[in-house]
Amino acid sequence: MSSGNTFKLFVLRHGQSELNHENIFCGWIDAKLTDKGKQQARNSAQLIQQYCNDNNEPLPQVGYTSRLVRTQQTMDVITDELNLKGESQVISGDVHALKKIEFDDQLLQQGQLPVMQTWRLNERHYGAWQGQRKPNVLKEVGDEEYMRIRRDYRGKPPLVDLSLEMIQPQENGNSTTGYEFKEPNRSEKYAAEDAAGETLPISESLAEVVTRIRPFLDGVVLRLAKEKQLDSCLIVGHGSSVRSLLKIIEDISDEEIKNIDIPNGIPLVIEFDKTDLHFIKSFYLDPESAKINAAKVRKEGFEKNP
Repeated sequence: MSSGNTFKLFVLRHGQSELNHENIFCGWIDAKLTDKGKQQARNSAQLIQQYCNDNNEPLPQVGYTSRLVRTQQTMDVITDELNLKGESQVISGDVHALKKIEFDDQLLQQGQLPVMQTWRLNERHYGAWQGQRKPNVLKEVGDEEYMRIRRDYRGKPPLVDLSLEMIQPQENGNSTTGYEFKEPNRSEKYAAEDAAGETLPISESLAEVVTRIRPFLDGVVLRLAKEKQLDSCLIVGHGSSVRSLLKIIEDISDEEIKNIDIPNGIPLVIEFDKTDLHFIKSFYLDPESAKINAAKVRKEGFEKNP
């Protein structure tokens, strides 16, 4: 199945969501893609297609998304654009269970893209900040505390009270956020994880996101790449889960990771040597747009999103 000396991981932050557009801390809220977000996903597919054509590389052979709908919609748009039929399954379990996860080899032979969904790729849980507008949080806690919790490796928002997740403050009969829920039906949505004995967060620092992603990266993504001799796969995640992947793979320090921002909808290519899967290099397929849009991410809360 292998065709070269490197394994490539295409990593992508989902396209713009309804809450990104509204400058709201989204976290585990299931916001959908905007029209702009869907177009970003189409553009991402075209960039991946062009890169693979130019370098005589096969298209991604396995896909991974979070359990949140905005990554799944992004993956759906990309697989449609690339004419890859996706077949999804939810994966869960501890470190030992992850090392036993497999997919049907026949799907690869049929030109289909098996897609695995995992909560470990979910966005960082923003605790009590979820569903709140970023400028309002900034005003409440001040610039220094806002940036410490957002950017410091161990900065962590206040814990959420799950019993209040269906209740929003009202102004004149309307939700102050414009959304009537935060994280509803959590036990129903994550029933598979509950059955597998997973402990899901109610607030997270980036350090805690790294801790939950590491066993997934090692036990599923890189293990299957080696066992199946894959050439590439595609991960659609979130700002914090992509930052966490980069921190692990590139061994970025706790201090340096504060300066890494992830733009929506621009594929990043991470290359590994196939012999021992050591990291070689990473690069965006549209570096100029990535730089411009990453700068906008850093200013969220300080400036109104376009």
